[in-house]
Amino acid sequence: MSFKQAIGSTSPARRIAANVVDCLRAGTDLSKSRLSYPCCICEPRRSSVNQLMSGLISTISATLRAMRRKLRPPSSEALRPPEPSLRTLGSQPPTLLLLNDCSDQINYGAEALMEGLLRIIAAAIPNHTLRMIPSHWLIEPEFFSREFHNGSSLVQPAAIWPHVADQFECIADEWLAGRGGRGVDVYLKALQDVDLVILNGEGSMYRTNLSAVRELFVAWFAKTKLGIPTVFLNGLIHLTLVVPILPAMMKKTFRVLDAVAVRDPYSLRNVHDFMSEIPVTLIPDSALAVPVEIDNPSPGVMALFRQLGNTDFFCFDPGPMPIDHRFGPRSALYRLITEIKQLIPQAVMVASGPSEAPMLKQLAADTDSIYLDHQPSYRDLMAVLARTKFQISGRNHNPLLGALVGCPVISIGSTSHKVHGMCEILEVSEPYDGTDLRSNIDRIKTHVASHLVNGVMVRNQIKSIAARLAVESFEMGVIVKNVLAKQSKHEVRTQ
Repeated sequence: MSFKQAIGSTSPARRIAANVVDCLRAGTDLSKSRLSYPCCICEPRRSSVNQLMSGLISTISATLRAMRRKLRPPSSEALRPPEPSLRTLGSQPPTLLLLNDCSDQINYGAEALMEGLLRIIAAAIPNHTLRMIPSHWLIEPEFFSREFHNGSSLVQPAAIWPHVADQFECIADEWLAGRGGRGVDVYLKALQDVDLVILNGEGSMYRTNLSAVRELFVAWFAKTKLGIPTVFLNGLIHLTLVVPILPAMMKKTFRVLDAVAVRDPYSLRNVHDFMSEIPVTLIPDSALAVPVEIDNPSPGVMALFRQLGNTDFFCFDPGPMPIDHRFGPRSALYRLITEIKQLIPQAVMVASGPSEAPMLKQLAADTDSIYLDHQPSYRDLMAVLARTKFQISGRNHNPLLGALVGCPVISIGSTSHKVHGMCEILEVSEPYDGTDLRSNIDRIKTHVASHLVNGVMVRNQIKSIAARLAVESFEMGVIVKNVLAKQSKHEVRTQ
């Protein structure tokens, strides 16, 4: 017998059931509704029907609430990926994330500063796990082919990034909601379960460099959105009012970081000029922390030494700034090299990276000098600098590596104040303007003559300064250790 047959089409029970159905259609919570029962039902029957309907209402209401929960659209909070959480420090070695690992670049300085930074971290925290975000994830892809190892095969995770400081919050929301691009998960995974983020400030914090924008955003994101302690180390900073995109971004990020350390006095003064409220420490470049290992140079360097024999020589590396070699023997660079070779017999053109190799090869041919191609390691460069009388360089790290082995330097200005800062910290003369060599050639020749006359004294002096700076560079590790210790104490207090 069917339910309809049992209660009849017009029975009181049928009308009660119809009343329940009407409530369901209206979305009424039956457990809270007041259903009217027909008065024609006698009291005994009414009591039994009440019990029956009460159970029915309770069951149906519970079922409906469960269905509504399942059908309700997920909230924005539910869409967010699980946030990386800090583990209790002390329960296991800390996990550190190094943002901007530039060992992927074909550059003596990038290689040396990374090795030095890893030594500094290991000295401060012997037991740790280290993750890396490589520099090619952060820089413009057009640099891949000529400036990076295996450049043609490199891949950059696709993500949306801020263009100005005001976009940090919105971009962060997009990242957390899963709308930041296909590659965002790669960044979030790298940040997961990290105890400290170290932003390596090498090579980026000036002009409107894309890498600077991305590094600052990731550091700010890690600290403010994920609650990860974050520090800025090893940085050059050169803020200006020419297209001033970076100052606001840097101020927004530095205000929330746990520590900020720059590597030269020019950068220190620059930060104070733009954001005097930010506490900043001066700690020398991590490249100074590398060991002096020059006894087993590469075959290329050994071939150079055989070619030179006992001939005195100097090294030349112009750096990234434009310099005049446009008209061969009529150029300022040709005149500089040939006039210095009247004071010292030979010149070695040092290619620190691939981009300057064609010009240096041609200059070596024009001036009857020797070209040294980029070698496998910064140690090979140091082996050469240990034997040269001096170097003329437009770079920041070659003079630092040379100072470790007692090589005097005559500097040429670069694309930022980084060479000026290096000269100040090494206590050597300010750099010459490489775009105006003609008016400086006589002064440079006087400088060369001074190095040749006072060679031993100058070498001992710069080597002593470099040794002191090398010790000071390990203060970066102290910063990392102290921030981790502070975080550990905070966790204990809040548990």
